[in-house]
Amino acid sequence: MQLSINRELLLKAINLIAKAADKRHNMVVLGNIKLELTQTTLTLTASDLEVELMATIQLPEGACGEVGMTTLPAMKLKDICKLLPQNTMIQIASQADERCVITSGKSRFVLGTLPAEDFPILGNPENITPLTLNRATLSDLIASSQFAMAIQDVRYYLTGMLFEVTERQLTTVATDGHRLALSRSAIEVDDNLELQAILPRKAVIELERLMGELGKLLNDADNRLTLSFGREFLQVSLPFGNVDSTGQIDDSVVVTFTARLIDGKFPDYRRVMPTANDKLALLNREKMIEVLRRVAILSNEKSRGVIFNFAQDGNVEVKANNAEQDEAVEVLQVKYQGEPIELSFNAAYLQDVLDVLQGDVQLHMSQSNASVLVNQLNDSQHQYVIMPMRI
Repeated sequence: MQLSINRELLLKAINLIAKAADKRHNMVVLGNIKLELTQTTLTLTASDLEVELMATIQLPEGACGEVGMTTLPAMKLKDICKLLPQNTMIQIASQADERCVITSGKSRFVLGTLPAEDFPILGNPENITPLTLNRATLSDLIASSQFAMAIQDVRYYLTGMLFEVTERQLTTVATDGHRLALSRSAIEVDDNLELQAILPRKAVIELERLMGELGKLLNDADNRLTLSFGREFLQVSLPFGNVDSTGQIDDSVVVTFTARLIDGKFPDYRRVMPTANDKLALLNREKMIEVLRRVAILSNEKSRGVIFNFAQDGNVEVKANNAEQDEAVEVLQVKYQGEPIELSFNAAYLQDVLDVLQGDVQLHMSQSNASVLVNQLNDSQHQYVIMPMRI
C-alpha cells in the first residue's frame, strides 16, 4: 500500500473515528485503525465490536501509488498526524515485514502493523427500517435524555437508550432506575409504523459527538439524516465533506456509523410516569440551580440528599446536612398549589434535569414517597421523573 495525502484531510478523518478504537480490548487489532486504499478512495475503520466508525475519503488523482490495506495503532497514528506541520503531504507505505513507513518532509516514522484480514467488520443491518429526520431534532432527543442512562447495571438494557416509534412520533427514553428522561418529536413516517430499539451507551455518546461535529462544520445549519434500523444494528451515514456557498455539503468525506443494538426488553416507561399529581410547584430554573449548588455543599457525600419543604405560602425550604452535623438551609420563593409536602432528592439527579431545561420549571408531586414529574413550562415533549429518597 502506498499513499500520498494532505495532512488536514487525513487528520480530519482520523479525528472523526479514532474514539471507536479500543486498545484495551481482548482483540489487540481493535486498538488499530484499518486503512483500505483503492485507486479513488481511502477508507479508515475503527471499532470495538459495539460501535464501528468508518470514514471514506475521495482521493485526488495520483494519491494512490499502490492499492492495499493494513492496520496501524490508532493513537500513534493520530498523534503523528496531529504534530506534523500544517498543510504538509503525508506519505504512507506498508512494508512486507509488518512495518509501515510514514514520511512527511524531513520526518520519518516506522510503525508496526497487524494484518487487515484480522480486523473484524460489523457488517450492514438487515431488514432495514429507515427513519429520516432533521439533525437538530435528533441532537435534541439524544442530548436531553442521555444523562439518565445507567453506567453499569446488571440490567444491561438500562445501559442504553430506547428509540421508540409509535403514532408518528420518535421517543427517546433513558433510565437508571432512579430517574428517567423522556423526549419526543413528531417525524414523517407511515401511520402504522412501530419500532423499538435500544442503542448502547457508547453508541449514543459517539452519535451525539458526530452530530455536534457536523453542526460545527455547517455553522449550526440543519440537515437531514437517515437512521437505518436493522434487526441487530443501527447505521447512519454522515457527510463531512466540503460546504459550498449554499450550505450544501458534498460526499468527499463520509463517516458511516454502525452500532450493535442491545438485545433486551426495555421496561415499560409509561407505567412509571406519575399521573395523580395534585401538587404543583413553578420555579425559576436559574435560581433553583444556584440554591441547589450552595445547599448541596453540606449534603452527605454518599447520598447527596437534599430536602425540600413546600409550604402553601409559596416558600420552599431547601436544606441538607451530613454526618458531621453540618447543615445548610435556604428559602426559595416559588408558585405553589397544594397541601404542604416534604420530599428528598439526590441533588445530582435534580441538577442533571435542570441542566437540560430552560426558563421556568414545573414539579408535579403527589406524596412524599412518590416519584416527581419535572418538565419545562408549556413543554410536554420533554419529561423527567425523579424518585424521592429517604434521608
